[in-house]
Amino acid sequence: MSIQPGDGLLDKLTQIRFNDSRVIFVESVIVIILTWTLAAHIFNIVDVISKPSLIGGAMYEIARSDRFLEHMIPTLRRTALGLWYTLIIGTILGVGMGMRGSIEKVFQDYVTVGLAMPGLFIAIFAGMWFGTTDMTMIVAATVISFPFLTQNVYEGIRDIDNDLLEMASAFDLSNRRGIRRIILPAVMPEWFSGTRYALAIVWKTVTLAELVAADSGIGYIIRQELEALDFTGAMAWTILFVLVVLVVEYGILQQIEKRVFSWRQSISGVIGA
Repeated sequence: MSIQPGDGLLDKLTQIRFNDSRVIFVESVIVIILTWTLAAHIFNIVDVISKPSLIGGAMYEIARSDRFLEHMIPTLRRTALGLWYTLIIGTILGVGMGMRGSIEKVFQDYVTVGLAMPGLFIAIFAGMWFGTTDMTMIVAATVISFPFLTQNVYEGIRDIDNDLLEMASAFDLSNRRGIRRIILPAVMPEWFSGTRYALAIVWKTVTLAELVAADSGIGYIIRQELEALDFTGAMAWTILFVLVVLVVEYGILQQIEKRVFSWRQSISGVIGA
């Protein structure tokens, strides 16, 4: 069988289409938009579910107006503070539970309850305590998300090779150096995994709390659009928020993670050679 000059290029494009996650994501978005548009017109329910062209136009108008930054900046500030407190509490408590059995016995049940606690309850309670201040969103986000990071760090420490810990004990390594040289490097993959999960929860909790008790932010403005029965406006704000979340996830957090673990790629290259 003869091989045509374009066969190699065609094979490469086929591999990209079915193996590149970014291409697959774009393809899935296109399919959703086409399906959505057809459903809206075929069933004549544009007034109910809107259509992508209307939402796209609304997104453009929102993005070029002052309202976008007016509501996005408070949400970003609350999310950053909620994540910051989550990282501090979750990391310290996770390390403590993993290294000290007494700390584990005291806090394990509270962490388990925190993992199961519905976010809406915490958001409502925080709203009752702090009203429409930023503390409502920050406290709710921290309380709901830190148990997930704590559990990840705790499990990561429990999985550390006992031989390393015995060697550290044999060489009389201080607790501070043991944490810095053994514990932290070993638990970093679980820490990053827990951080990404916690960030996702913080995003959701902040917007949920804004929906319940806030006078600014993405959750607040989406509630306003829903109360006005403006589905197009609500979807436009939601999609813009999702785009910001993706930028933070792929443009910031994943880039930091790649830099931190760049040494793994170097080692893999040496071993592969």
